[in-house]
Amino acid sequence: MLLLRARILGGLTPGGPTGTAYDRAVGGTTLLLDREDALDRVTDAPVDVLVIGGGITGAGIALDAATRGYHVALVERADLASGTSSKSSKLIHGGVRYLEQGDVGLVYEAARERERLRRLAPHLVRPLGFVVPVNSARSSVLLRLGLIIYDGMLGLRNVRRHQRLGPAAVQDAVPGLRRGADHGGYLYVDCRTDDARLTLAVVQRARRMGAAVANHTEVVELLRSGDRVVGATVRDRLSGAERDVRARWVVSATGVWADRVRGLAPGRGAGWLTPSKGVHLVLRGVDVPLRRAVIVDSGARDRRRVFLVPWGEQVYVGTTDEPHGGSVDEMRLDPPEAGYLLHAVNASFGTTLALRDVVGAWAGLRPLLRGQQEAASAASKDLSRRHAIFEDPVGLVTVTGGKLTTYRQMAQDVVDRLAAADGNRRRCVTSRIALGARGTVADGLGRARAVARTWGVGDDVAAALYARHGDAAPAVLSACIRDGEAETLVPDLPYLVGEVRWAVQHELGRTLDDVLQRRTRVSLRHASAGGAGIDRAAAVMGTVLGWDDAERQRQVDDYLGRVRAERGVVPLRQIETLRS
Repeated sequence: MLLLRARILGGLTPGGPTGTAYDRAVGGTTLLLDREDALDRVTDAPVDVLVIGGGITGAGIALDAATRGYHVALVERADLASGTSSKSSKLIHGGVRYLEQGDVGLVYEAARERERLRRLAPHLVRPLGFVVPVNSARSSVLLRLGLIIYDGMLGLRNVRRHQRLGPAAVQDAVPGLRRGADHGGYLYVDCRTDDARLTLAVVQRARRMGAAVANHTEVVELLRSGDRVVGATVRDRLSGAERDVRARWVVSATGVWADRVRGLAPGRGAGWLTPSKGVHLVLRGVDVPLRRAVIVDSGARDRRRVFLVPWGEQVYVGTTDEPHGGSVDEMRLDPPEAGYLLHAVNASFGTTLALRDVVGAWAGLRPLLRGQQEAASAASKDLSRRHAIFEDPVGLVTVTGGKLTTYRQMAQDVVDRLAAADGNRRRCVTSRIALGARGTVADGLGRARAVARTWGVGDDVAAALYARHGDAAPAVLSACIRDGEAETLVPDLPYLVGEVRWAVQHELGRTLDDVLQRRTRVSLRHASAGGAGIDRAAAVMGTVLGWDDAERQRQVDDYLGRVRAERGVVPLRQIETLRS
């Protein structure tokens, strides 16, 4: 019965893509359990490793442990990547900025992991050129020296060596720039990603390796045997049911929530984290014309810089980096933060942009480590981006700190520790496991476009699908066409209606917020967070999940409430008009 239900919800619903076709598309053969069956399985028998936290680090740990033969369960209180892992700057940094801080080890680690991710997930991790304008001869010399050292250190790990740009070349790359490039500038190359989709790609690979994954599943109590943690009581937040999951190891990969999980064990000491808040704004590309990403002075005389990154027909700007002393559960964009970023753009581009010109926004927290000797008020830019692993109490292993780029190494360090304690001699192989795409981008695009042309679909649609789904793009497109859902969900954004159905059937999407915030990025890229597409998406999800009219409306209201809360001072515009 369990297998039958998994097959039905995994893709054999009437009119949906078959599980076999999907598995061939992604290069695997294992049928994926849906979240409900995953919960059933992990409560039927103990697991080896219970991972708490469905962000990028927890996903990486689940994958690494599964490949070493561990029976793995992963639970996430909200949705996969719903915390920090979908609120990042969406960049895979090679570590050039850490060179200025003298952290050579972190530079090497970040550059190595960046190159691995380019190979493992070429559809999601792609090169991105950054222009750094300079306005004085001294700044030019210092920056050139730093980039020469950086290029020399990385060697073959570098994406591309830096280039010197004259004032005309800077203007060509960033046509709207009006200040800060009197002495030209430099171009160096890093990488961009879709952080939520990258997390999902790792989770999907872990699921195919046998990991049982359940989002919307909250740990409410740690189970103890004497002084040792031996599992957790979890609550299914969709049904309300509670159950015990027994585990030999419990790993907390909960980021800024790590201190809270430790607090479920009585008598724990003070926390190790100083969360840092980062916010980003999304603007129209016509308001800030640029062909390359650019790093500009903040204009606030604080020696900080902000970056602007082209995103289709849009541009996003970020980020702030300030200690956060409020609730880690309520992230919103505050007036000073929005003003800081808009001032930086206006100062460099000679614009007069205001809140009314902002298309979207997001806010998130980074889990930065501080030593107990450091004051909690220390500037977050000076706190460590490295990660730490500790076991306290026995049986509960916590990993926190770190950064998106180095998640795989963080996961390896955790599982190495478990394996050493268990006498498990299997070595980490995640540096060789593809994350949803094989071969080169050109090869993957070619396969997607070949299928698109058989359906009379344009290359641009195929390219957008490949950028999100990798080798599954042909199967996704075929399913969209077969179900009559190949039109765009929201005008001027590259998401298809059928991707909503795919997200439910194959990607653990269970709420409207899951799909419009993270499986797609509609909430970030549309002034009204989706307009009429919100109701269309709710209708599609309702047909798959059996929602009645009241539940569909509740899902819409919950989604809009979450977006409004996060955007804070950035209003949702014309939502009632567009939905009518």
